[in-house]
Amino acid sequence: MNTSTLALLIPIFAIVGGYVVAIMKIRNKSVGLNREQEAENQALRAELASLRQRIEVLEQLVTDDDYQLKREFKRV
Repeated sequence: MNTSTLALLIPIFAIVGGYVVAIMKIRNKSVGLNREQEAENQALRAELASLRQRIEVLEQLVTDDDYQLKREFKRV
C-alpha cells in the first residue's frame, strides 16, 4: 500500500467513523427517551384506572334507590 492510498483512506475512515459515532449517540438518546415515555405511560395508566374506579363508585351512588329517595324527600 503506497502513501497516496493511505493518505486517501485515513480521511475516509475518519469521516465514516464520525458518522457511526453520531448514529450511536442518537440511538442511545432515543432509547433513554423511550424509557422515560414508558414510565410516564405506566403512571398515566395507573391514574386512569384509579379514576375509572372512582367513576364506577359515583355511578353506583347516583343510581342507588336510597339516593333517589333522599333527593325526592329534599324536593318536598
